[in-house]
Amino acid sequence: MDVEAAVARRLAQAAGVPGCLEVPEEMPDSFISVEQIGGGGSMFEPCRLAVDCWAKKKERKKARALAESVAAAVADLDEEANFFHPEVTNLYRQNDPDTGRSRYIVQIQIWVCE
Repeated sequence: MDVEAAVARRLAQAAGVPGCLEVPEEMPDSFISVEQIGGGGSMFEPCRLAVDCWAKKKERKKARALAESVAAAVADLDEEANFFHPEVTNLYRQNDPDTGRSRYIVQIQIWVCE
């Protein structure tokens, strides 16, 4: 199972924005990107993921609103087959240093049993 792809699909649909695994060269005004940042080595260790919530440069409030929408949708990830106990572990602002675009990061963890 591709945990990153499943999370990107579900959260993008809930937030109403495109979801990606890589930041696209032609970036939409708002979108999310999902990256596994740790864990998931077995069913005894949760997957930890970072969901970057992007908005245009100087649109911090839009990026924050997107992050809050994503965070609210995390609980519904347990509707995905083999996902258990999804939770938000952190939410913080970190603008992209290369582009200056507004970005909030929602860190989550999910137990995966496949």
